[in-house]
Amino acid sequence: MGFVWGVRYWLRLVREIIGSIIDVSKRCMNGDIDPCLITIDMGFEHTASQIMLANSITYTPGTVVIDMDSQAKTILLGSINPRTKGEIIPMEPHVEGWLGK
Repeated sequence: MGFVWGVRYWLRLVREIIGSIIDVSKRCMNGDIDPCLITIDMGFEHTASQIMLANSITYTPGTVVIDMDSQAKTILLGSINPRTKGEIIPMEPHVEGWLGK
């Protein structure tokens, strides 16, 4: 089952990267940029899952992980515009299915 979740993760990541490239390009053309710092709670116990989620966020254009606290299970990230947790980390269920919570 982990293999299937791994494939789903990579397909979703590619989709999110392509969508983010389009979104960031539009925002740069329109000047609709409002940089902000966001702290997000993540529900993962395993360090590998936390790192995979942080890398997924950084790979996606328009967001970058600045700090990850594995003890408090939080991520501090910079975003090109204010977003909700669901918009920033749609990869969470895929990471959980692949690597566990």
